[in-house]
Parts: sequence; C-alpha cells; structure tokens
Amino acid sequence: MIDLKTLLPRHHVLLQVASATRADIFRELATPLDADGIVTDLDRFVFDLEQRERQITTQVEQGIAFPHARSAVARSLGLTVGIASEPGLVFSETREPVRLLFLIAVPAFAPTAHLPLLQRLAAFAHDPTRTQRLLACRTPGQIASTLARFKFKAP
Repeated sequence: MIDLKTLLPRHHVLLQVASATRADIFRELATPLDADGIVTDLDRFVFDLEQRERQITTQVEQGIAFPHARSAVARSLGLTVGIASEPGLVFSETREPVRLLFLIAVPAFAPTAHLPLLQRLAAFAHDPTRTQRLLACRTPGQIASTLARFKFKAP
C-alpha cells in the first residue's frame, strides 16, 4: 500500500495554482518534485507530461485532472496536488476548467508503479462530496491529511 503521508509532504501541495497554459501548470506542479530530486530535469519532465497529455487527456469530469507521465528523469514515484481558484484553469480545450490536479511522476524503470496511487486518487475523487471538502481546505497540511486519511481497498 502506498503511504500518502510520505509521498505527499506539505510542500508538494500547491494552493492557488494560477498558470495560464497547461505547460506552465505542469511546470508549477512539478517544481517541488524537481526541488526534492524526484525529477532530475524539469524541462524534460514537463515535455514528457505534455507528450502523455497529447495522447489522451487525463482530465476527468467535475474539473479534476490526473496528469502523469513515465519519464527517464523521474528517479522515484512522486506526487503533487494543485488547487486552482474558481472558475479553474483551462486544461483541455474541450472540457470544463480544472480546479483539482493530481500530478504524478512515474519512473521509466517502474512503468506501473503509479497504478495503485492512481486508483486510490481516482476513488477519492469519484465522490463529489470528498472533492468539495478537499477544495475547501485552507492549508497544504489539511489537504495532505484529508487524502492520507482516505481508506481505499483495491478491488
């Protein structure tokens, strides 16, 4: 089981994400991963995220996106959470604005390492009440704690 307390330190939670383009959103969210050495080349990781997103969007309904990419510059599994103010950010031209983003760095040497994390986050986000509660959090610590407390049983 993935320990979100370890995987999501408070400085990996970004309140008030306000970047104008998707690439800038990726850069803003990936900066803590770069600062911690989880990602060793920020530009390359942002490129990998864009390439992945061009294949098929990671945005789901209710203004939530799960951008993730397997990357040779990801040294380990990494996670950041971003919250955008109303009305949200344009992430996909064909969908509603995004307010909640879960960015995942996936090491190329472990291409499926993110699947349990993605399952858990998707299960959390599937319930609009939970996501609204998360969006109402005022501090990175509250967000990290709310996600860590979520009990998920894999199918």
